Amino acid sequence: MLPVRDWQIEDTWHVAGLKGTGSHHVTLRDTLVPAANSFDPVNGGPCQPGPLYQAVLQLIPLLQCAFAVGMAEGALDELVELANTGRQQQRAAVAMRASEIFQYELGCIEAELRAARALCQAQARAHWCHALAGTLNNDALLAQGTQTAIWVTATCVRVVDACFAAGGGSALYESSPLQKRMRDLHVAAQHVGVQQRHYVNSGKLLLNSPAAKSNIVGTPPAESRTKR
Repeated sequence: MLPVRDWQIEDTWHVAGLKGTGSHHVTLRDTLVPAANSFDPVNGGPCQPGPLYQAVLQLIPLLQCAFAVGMAEGALDELVELANTGRQQQRAAVAMRASEIFQYELGCIEAELRAARALCQAQARAHWCHALAGTLNNDALLAQGTQTAIWVTATCVRVVDACFAAGGGSALYESSPLQKRMRDLHVAAQHVGVQQRHYVNSGKLLLNSPAAKSNIVGTPPAESRTKR
């Protein structure tokens, strides 16, 4: 952590989506970082009281889940809003909202979104219970949370892709929020934290320590929660 004057910001963030985040590269040259300006998110101790501050890495997957679910919810809301304008697509016999094909697609999209939201919420509840029990800083929980984030993000990508496709030709225009949602979520899905290759950690855990895996699914025992 250093004052902004010590950083050189490189104008590199020219990307397909998430353009507003300004995630440019930053460079430090010939700069000494004092120990007091450093922190270790893996092995360092918390400097704030409270159950949330005992671990950092375990919470990051939940943030990625929440972002993906929120983006997918927005895409579905915007698709419904588009249909409720009375729009009738070219060569369609009826308006979007009156089409059983569109209604079917909408039902499928919502089912996937509900599943992603439910898993996100279940993982958040489990993490919070472990935080209250003082057991959050756990490699198995990190693997499980990452597994959840990967699946939730991939599911939400399918949701926004389906919303974009259902929006038809109107979704192509830069004025359409559907194309923006699609681009933004595809960029977010490229994040290192939700790459499919990380599923391997959950697989190893299940093969090598099935007891440890079963112990972290859901919430800690009730007695460990009441002690806090």
